[in-house]
Amino acid sequence: MISLNLVLAGLRLGLKNRQVGEKWVFDDCSYLCKGLK
Repeated sequence: MISLNLVLAGLRLGLKNRQVGEKWVFDDCSYLCKGLK
């Protein structure tokens, strides 16, 4: 799934840039939650 790849990319960004990464992961998680429902 494309969304899953986005989460992995967000996690990788989080390792390099915590502030930006955390926002990425949070947005992706909320997006996945909406997608699953």
